[in-house]
Amino acid sequence: MEIKEFEKMLASDRHQGNMEQIWDEKSSWFFHRTEKSKEKFENRLVFRLIRDRVLLQENSHILDIGCGTGRHLLEFSKYSSHLTGTDISSKMLTYAKEKLEKVSNLHLLHGNWMELFSKENEYDFVFASMTPAISLVEHIERMCFISRKYCMMERFVSHVDSVREEIQAMLGRALNRLHQNEKEYSYAVWNIVWNLGYFPEILYETEEYEEEKTVEEYLEQIECTKEEEKKIREFLKSREKNGKISSFHKIRRAVILWDIQER
Repeated sequence: MEIKEFEKMLASDRHQGNMEQIWDEKSSWFFHRTEKSKEKFENRLVFRLIRDRVLLQENSHILDIGCGTGRHLLEFSKYSSHLTGTDISSKMLTYAKEKLEKVSNLHLLHGNWMELFSKENEYDFVFASMTPAISLVEHIERMCFISRKYCMMERFVSHVDSVREEIQAMLGRALNRLHQNEKEYSYAVWNIVWNLGYFPEILYETEEYEEEKTVEEYLEQIECTKEEEKKIREFLKSREKNGKISSFHKIRRAVILWDIQER
């Protein structure tokens, strides 16, 4: 396949419109949702790889593209004091500043990262996690251009929710994909990086957990007709306890790592 064919797999209908406005509006929900999480980021595959392979040093310059509320940057601060984060949402960065107020030598930049970073070999480690900011071949090329050592991307591959599975069985059809179900994206990134002449590795981690949601939180993630909504609402109400529905989740993430020096 031609590299442009893989590029088509990076595109998503969810990433249309005024992205700054969209993420500004999501910032409060996203921040409070992730802050509730008890997950220890140090245990994520991203940081296990960094530790095991000694990818970072105290003087490593790190760039986090689409840094959001700064969750990865906070963990990166344990490895280096030269951190830069960028996001298209100014409100996301406001939350990041709050989270990272005790981190020194930190630069948070607002705007389109492609317009902000164009200097060759500026960073030792260029990172992007779950961000729509990487959606073209030229974005991956730019990551390679501004890095002098490593590039890394983290992406959801699949997400199974036990309650959604039951809803699908009840309706007799598949529901719209959750944004975490993006298997094609990681496949495309690996192939694009390979076609650019590098030797990317792809590794996976699986996380299982239980979560509670309200009826409305479930419905806002499901595309359905009015008639289907009524059935789903009745089903969810039957599963509700103390205003919440408990479900089992299984998520798989992919981490793609490549060394800029190896071609």
